[in-house]
Amino acid sequence: MLRNFRQVFKGSKTPMTVVMGVVLLGLVAYLAPSGADREAPDNVLARVYGRDVLRREVEQKVADTVRRLGKQVNLETMGAYLQSQALESLVGQKLAEELAERHGIVVTDAEVAAALEARLRMYPIFLQNGSLRSTSEINGILKESGTSLNIWEKEVRLEQAVTKLKAQAAASIPVDEAWVERENRTRNEKISFESVTLAPDASAVADPGDARLQALLTSSGARFQVGPRRVIQYISVQPGDFGNSLQPDEASIKAAYESRQAQYLELKASHILFLAKSDAEYLEATQKAEALREKLLTGQDFNKAALEQSQDPSAKSNRGELGWFKLATMDKGFSEGARALKEGEISRPVRSSFGIHLIKLEGRKTKTLDEVKAELSAQLLQDRFIARAKDRLEQVRKAAGAKGDLSAPARNQSLKVQLSNPLLDEPGTKVEGLGEADPILAEVFGLKVGQVSKVLPLGNRFVLFRVQEERPVAVPPLKEIRDRVLAAFRMEESRRLTLESAKTKLQGGDLKALGTTATQQAVNLASLNELAQHSGIRRALLDTAVGQTTPILWTPDGKLWVAKITARIPANPLNFESRHALVAELQGRESIKLLQTELQALDTQGRQKPGFSSLWGRFRGIWVNQEALSRTRSAQTEAE
Repeated sequence: MLRNFRQVFKGSKTPMTVVMGVVLLGLVAYLAPSGADREAPDNVLARVYGRDVLRREVEQKVADTVRRLGKQVNLETMGAYLQSQALESLVGQKLAEELAERHGIVVTDAEVAAALEARLRMYPIFLQNGSLRSTSEINGILKESGTSLNIWEKEVRLEQAVTKLKAQAAASIPVDEAWVERENRTRNEKISFESVTLAPDASAVADPGDARLQALLTSSGARFQVGPRRVIQYISVQPGDFGNSLQPDEASIKAAYESRQAQYLELKASHILFLAKSDAEYLEATQKAEALREKLLTGQDFNKAALEQSQDPSAKSNRGELGWFKLATMDKGFSEGARALKEGEISRPVRSSFGIHLIKLEGRKTKTLDEVKAELSAQLLQDRFIARAKDRLEQVRKAAGAKGDLSAPARNQSLKVQLSNPLLDEPGTKVEGLGEADPILAEVFGLKVGQVSKVLPLGNRFVLFRVQEERPVAVPPLKEIRDRVLAAFRMEESRRLTLESAKTKLQGGDLKALGTTATQQAVNLASLNELAQHSGIRRALLDTAVGQTTPILWTPDGKLWVAKITARIPANPLNFESRHALVAELQGRESIKLLQTELQALDTQGRQKPGFSSLWGRFRGIWVNQEALSRTRSAQTEAE
């Protein structure tokens, strides 16, 4: 094509420049999401190696999940999560399509048609007199479930491609005789054995002192290498820094009690519930409640009526009685309705998110000021501390600016500035004098060196800090990671001592000398679960002769294990059919692992160069339209 352009415009640079400019503008127009695209229902939310994931596909998948889970789904809290899961699922499908193409997998229309027909015939609703209904009838039925024949066809095509992928991968996996025999023995050979499991006690190993720990650190320093560490310049404020000035007086406590009396009110009530969801159901439930209320007012027993008519599942056991409850623990509509009643009064129909209630108030009590005084005093003290601490640290923050040193502003507030020990971005990291730094680590490693943080809570105090420096990946000096080196020393030493003791005790051949034995009678390895997943233990149980003791091994959870084989019932030999089936199963199992590895590699490779500006991300990798996703989430939130 470019050769033809050159021939036509040979010797004329200006027309060629214009044409190439038009071509480039066309590319930009195609790559950039247009205003119309932003409003279109099918705009692209992701592109996976050139394959589009459309908004309607994501919405369809979310709707399917909501339909399947029903009442368990709260879109207000789970909407973003469901959308994210739907998108990842569809990205996975596109990756499978890409992998199938790379492996030369071809699924014909005839194969799809046959598989789709087989799938439809599994459901009697699609059949009429033994034959499939018409396409329009089938689509009408599927539409009621929020899907379509076209969607089913795409699913079947992908299923066929994946099936062929698995078959292709399975055929490439060689299975030799030794593998088949060992697998047959693992599944069918019966083994009886006694075993002992010993857990090393690291806590029993004494601290050997800095010299021994430094020797361990020097000899195997690489194992103690850590990622980037950050040092922060910090100020902390705690309640004790304000002396007695935070203590509330009697008048403050009394005022707080009067303003919060609703928190201390408890009601005792019974109710009758008529379930409702739609407006029509609420109207019908209200009419039922009104009719029943008339009977209750003329003397019908409330709790008997609850037993017979309430649609609250618990009514069968509690006859509608709710006991004592605080207003905040109930649905807002229910609480307001109950609070307005006098003792013994039966409410008019009260609407809640569950339906329509009739409520009978049976009691009302309020905690006195004396009962809650200590609680209120502590809460007021905490509230005052939070306000004063934040204000004081915010003044330092404003004076220091976004990247200023904290020392001078802190002195002006009579606050002490300290430098932390080097901090790691991992759980359990501690700041000397402050304790665990987990609540502030995201901010410590999210800021750039020199930046000042927000005022943050940390335990019973508030902190403000500046990222002072970042230290590179390295093996820290012993004083910084002594606890880690000591833990490693204790574990190694406890394992060594446990192993030496076991070897000494086993010299006499008596397994019981090690400790309490566990007995397994005529079991196959496949039934031993985690124990048999350890390749060394599995091999030891298969290869150790009857009457002999296995080698001493370590279990996956770090315990010493040894066994004595007491009996063995060999597996029956495989015939041609069973051998062929076992080979196919092994190949199928390994093919899934192989394909999962390839898919993961495709996913990792595709995400290495994401982003709108990257042609790779648009055509040869994985690109996610974060802007469109945000708009979708905002629209969902507004709709809710």
